Amino acid sequence: MDEKVLIDLNEIFPAKTSVQNVQQKLSQWDVSPYKGKKVQLKGCSPTWAHLMVMGKLVGTAETIDFLIDDSKNGIPVPVYPA
Repeated sequence: MDEKVLIDLNEIFPAKTSVQNVQQKLSQWDVSPYKGKKVQLKGCSPTWAHLMVMGKLVGTAETIDFLIDDSKNGIPVPVYPA
């Protein structure tokens, strides 16, 4: 089974964050460690923050899944490639 890299958005920014905060952190975020990796995103951040993180990873990560209900070990929902 292929190993997946888990990114917990709670570790990047708080659940009640602003668009400006997310944009600032993402502008400085080096995504090169995720090149060719199967990435899963989890956390309590707003959906738009998940989408912004995904946008930063598209073209670098091999695949991106959102984990739904991550408090229960998550249900992976593939979002890239669709």
